[in-house]
Amino acid sequence: MPKPKKFSAYFYNPLTYFGVYLALLVFISECFLFAIDLSAHGRNLYLGLLTYIFLPPFLILGLLLIPAGAFWEKRRVAAGKSASEFRTLRIDLAVPQHRNMLFVFTVGTVILVMMTFAGLYKSFQYTESVEFCGTLCHKLMNPEYTAYLQSPHAKVKCVECHIGAGADWYLHSKLAGARQVVKAATNTYKSPIETPVRDLRPAQDICLECHSPGKKFSTYDFNRTYFLTGGGEPWKIRMQLNVGGGGGQSHGVHAHMNVDNDIYYAAEDDKRQKITWVKSVDKAGRETVYVAPGSKWAEAPPEPSRIRKMDCIDCHNRPTHRFRAPYRVINEAMESGAIDPAIPDVKQKAMEVLSGQYETDGQALSAIEKSLRDYYKEKHSDYYGAHSAELDKAIGTIRELYSHNMFPEMKVRWDTHPDNIGHFAAPGCFRCHDGEHKSVEEKVISQDCRACHRIVEQGPAGQTEKNPDGLEFKHPTDDEWQGASCTDCHTGGA
Repeated sequence: MPKPKKFSAYFYNPLTYFGVYLALLVFISECFLFAIDLSAHGRNLYLGLLTYIFLPPFLILGLLLIPAGAFWEKRRVAAGKSASEFRTLRIDLAVPQHRNMLFVFTVGTVILVMMTFAGLYKSFQYTESVEFCGTLCHKLMNPEYTAYLQSPHAKVKCVECHIGAGADWYLHSKLAGARQVVKAATNTYKSPIETPVRDLRPAQDICLECHSPGKKFSTYDFNRTYFLTGGGEPWKIRMQLNVGGGGGQSHGVHAHMNVDNDIYYAAEDDKRQKITWVKSVDKAGRETVYVAPGSKWAEAPPEPSRIRKMDCIDCHNRPTHRFRAPYRVINEAMESGAIDPAIPDVKQKAMEVLSGQYETDGQALSAIEKSLRDYYKEKHSDYYGAHSAELDKAIGTIRELYSHNMFPEMKVRWDTHPDNIGHFAAPGCFRCHDGEHKSVEEKVISQDCRACHRIVEQGPAGQTEKNPDGLEFKHPTDDEWQGASCTDCHTGGA
């Protein structure tokens, strides 16, 4: 007499069995991953994504397939088809062949399951790594990855800033990542890849995990040497940068940290370089609105979706993926001796070749070397013959600087990704502090240099003028600079 079934006969069908096996497999995996997540010594972002977002739908799918299979089987039988039948699997341990089969199957399954889980865990670790983010799509991410390796945040994992904690940002980032994968696979991505300023997680959720704006800061010693393209003595400038902020201080650069006033703005462009509307709200709720000449919001305020509350990233917009301008990297290389300042015309020629337009990295490096060698052979043949070692070192340094900061295949340079810190090669501070943003009360957002820094030393090397109480800025070559912004003349390149 056949043994009575524990469930309705309709549940004994292939689809229901598949649902049971799928649900069991996912459930066991979830238990294993959940145990790892609880015992981990730190956040494993992709592990959490898989455990709490990716796998649960498959568990639900398996459970839904169980009754779905029963319903499907009932309809088959009602249509006059024979019920699904399965032969009973019988294992008799008295039979040597059955014992051997069971032993091999059990040991093999245990080994396979252990290897699978170990592989899963290692894959989680890899997908959380910097190498995964930076090298998997080498051409696309090469500029960001190269800049990251040279940045102050080179020991911070990509996921710590680009995702952070919380399941909502797991999902947000992964959906965005899925779109990017499709664009990469179909070759429909933009060059250069635009900085996703509207999709970045708020700075309060990320930057403040390590940085503390509530701390009190004093001045920062800013000391630089500029080698002039026209030759002559290097020009030195030293200033005290008034960082401020924290401790209730509403002055200095970090007065923008919403200490005494909450600052809001609206930009007319997607890169937030053209800011024509600014609002300051003090702690009593009094509002002051500043509008630039020609602003599209001169008559009416921007719609709420265009207004942004200022935070860290509005000034520190390139804390990691920085593509540095030729003037800056060449000055530093000449000051450190990596490029001999005694080489004739070296800054001007280095600026020219670093600013050139090229199709590929290989073409750029070849063209840079050829252009420099041809110039010195033709224009400074005596120097070329007597100082070949210095020129070889300089050319190698210039090629390296190019590889670290310019990426022609993705059309990435310093001028495609402006850095808002300072105001030399990009508008930066002068996006608002241009002396032209005015309120109806005739208040003006100041362009007074002394609001942020005090020059204490400047002039040709060895002949500098010094005054701890501050000096008026003096341009090394132009006495008629007053009233102009740095970017009216300086582009960062040649």
